[in-house]
Amino acid sequence: MDEIVIAGISGRLPESNNLEEFWENLINGVDMVTEDNRRWTPGLYGLPKRNGKLKDISHFDAAFFGVHPKQANTMDPQLRLMLEIAYEAIVDGGLNPAALRGSKTGVYIGVSGSEAGEAFSRDPEELLGYSMTGCQRAMLANRLSYFFDFSGPSTAIDTACSSSLLALENAFHAIRQGQCDAALVGGVNLLLKPNTSVQFMKLGMLSPEGTCKSFDSSGNGYCRSEAAVVVLLTKRSVAKRVYATVVNAGNNTDGYKEQGVTFPSGEMQQRLVRSLYQEANITPEQVEYVEAHGTGTKVGDPQEVNGIVSVFCQSKREPLLIGSTKSNMGHPEPASGLAALAKVLLSLERGVWAPNLHFNSPNPDIPALTDGRVQVVDRPIPIRGGIVGINSFGFGGSNVHVILRPAEKPADATAPPRTIPRVLQACGRTEAAVNTILQKGKEHTADDSFLSLLNQVSGVPTASMPYRGYALMGPQSDVMEVQQVQATTRPLWYICSGMGTQWAGMGRSLMQLPDFRESILRSDAALKDTGLVVSQLLMEADNATFEDTVHAFVGLAAIQIAEIDLLTKLGLQPDGIVGHSVGELACGYADGSLSHSEAILAAYWRGRCIKEANLPPGGMAAVGLTWEECLAQCPQGVVPACHNAEDTVTISGPQEAISKYVSELKEQGVFAKEVRSAGVAFHSYYMASIAPALLAALKKVIKEPRQRSSRWV
Repeated sequence: MDEIVIAGISGRLPESNNLEEFWENLINGVDMVTEDNRRWTPGLYGLPKRNGKLKDISHFDAAFFGVHPKQANTMDPQLRLMLEIAYEAIVDGGLNPAALRGSKTGVYIGVSGSEAGEAFSRDPEELLGYSMTGCQRAMLANRLSYFFDFSGPSTAIDTACSSSLLALENAFHAIRQGQCDAALVGGVNLLLKPNTSVQFMKLGMLSPEGTCKSFDSSGNGYCRSEAAVVVLLTKRSVAKRVYATVVNAGNNTDGYKEQGVTFPSGEMQQRLVRSLYQEANITPEQVEYVEAHGTGTKVGDPQEVNGIVSVFCQSKREPLLIGSTKSNMGHPEPASGLAALAKVLLSLERGVWAPNLHFNSPNPDIPALTDGRVQVVDRPIPIRGGIVGINSFGFGGSNVHVILRPAEKPADATAPPRTIPRVLQACGRTEAAVNTILQKGKEHTADDSFLSLLNQVSGVPTASMPYRGYALMGPQSDVMEVQQVQATTRPLWYICSGMGTQWAGMGRSLMQLPDFRESILRSDAALKDTGLVVSQLLMEADNATFEDTVHAFVGLAAIQIAEIDLLTKLGLQPDGIVGHSVGELACGYADGSLSHSEAILAAYWRGRCIKEANLPPGGMAAVGLTWEECLAQCPQGVVPACHNAEDTVTISGPQEAISKYVSELKEQGVFAKEVRSAGVAFHSYYMASIAPALLAALKKVIKEPRQRSSRWV
């Protein structure tokens, strides 16, 4: 059975606009719970003054997500966040969201309420109806499926504090059972008005100081917090990157309890956990770390940790490491499971467990904290690579546990020094966004896997990303360009060159590219009976090599054929084709009217027929004159051969006459430059004598001529 992995993730956490900031706060022991009036006045209604808040929930790119401004103004900020972060999670997985359109991808979102919806619906006379589609909990999943055009299950899940991890559990089993091929799993919680906090305070659940003192003797309740996290689940066989493997996941419910519905059941928690590890054939000793629910309540922590000890610590082993992200950022309730998952994945990626805060004195009701069987991660601790478990419990008795296996670290992500540049492409909503991506790529030029992910994300044209750019990665390369482009794909033209462009060393560096090299070797095979080995020709060429007409023709044709093969391998097809001289043979190959062997053999026989004709010494030059001026001014024997542009013409004729005329033009201040033509006056009446021999050779090479298409100009 194909394993299910976490392939992408994005999020907004308290005082953290992204997961990079979140990690920096975690590893540096920053308390992300703050006292300020971003939501309401601290201490209002006697509430704890501190809570965890996102930095910014006011901005939203409505046009990008196809949302009318009137709808956006009455859309729950939780939904706006889910749209943004879901897009980022897909991109983080190395995918362009456009490539997933129409796919059987599921969406599972853990969310408990919409305080925005309550506010928007306060006055019936002002209702426009938009708040129904913007604030209903179902829309937090359904709107994502609509925007991304996913056809898999689309479900909003509410089991209070275990909602988002239950969403992950549901998605995991849905992929296993074939209900969907991949899934976006999200969790979100915002504190937009004090009413809910007042109710939790009245129930005695909140810490008066606004601090989650997980596992500590002074734990006296939890601190409310905000969070928005989305992960991408997919099968390992199609994943572009892997954060961790989901080994197993499950849930149960406490059922009836004499103490009341909100009293946690350690017995049911441990029953769930034990069954999942038995199903996965994982022994307790293999488990290195458990990310606990760990709210810091007097009853909850002992029930949970004592249950963990019963499952994992009944035999001699290394101390089991435990932690709770709530000590760092507060408790984001329905989003808490994925916030905990974010901390775990960031720790695994960096090889160190992020430390808990506010742990000073072990809770005396948890004996394992003092006898050494369990160790709270209160400082950064290197990861050994064992199995990881995550707990998440709802205050109504819904319990969830997920088992993760860390991703194997690649042996060495650093590529060998580049001898040829690599193109990095990027797209974005703004020029600054594209520049940021390209600059990030330049900071990691040796990391091929990272550059590949960036290229894969930007490879699919997206109309909503009007800015595109590229940079060359490689030694001494500072080439970078960004520009705004039209929404529709621009026509792609192939322009194939003729004599004059050959040089010693051409194609040599491109031989490092497998597809280019394979094409050159196919040319070798086609030329086998001629005794010419074009691969050897290219690799060993010196300044005299391409003075030979056969070498020049075959070299130019083979290289351009190989470039066309390389572009075809990249999925590119020309809308138009134009060429000159021997470049017309490459045009025929790009057009499909010449096969590879026909094109390269035609180049060979053209060169050989010229070489065997013993033509008088000839030359060619590019001059800055119009076609009409050339016709009127060219000396005896010199003729205009190629009409390159309105004021540029290539002339052809006897070598002595060409050289003399070039000197005269230069003296007159007219541009003139001789072209390397291997001593042959191409494209002139001097070539007429080779026609019979060339025609006979071409009839043998091209036995069934094909009509060219209209795209070949």
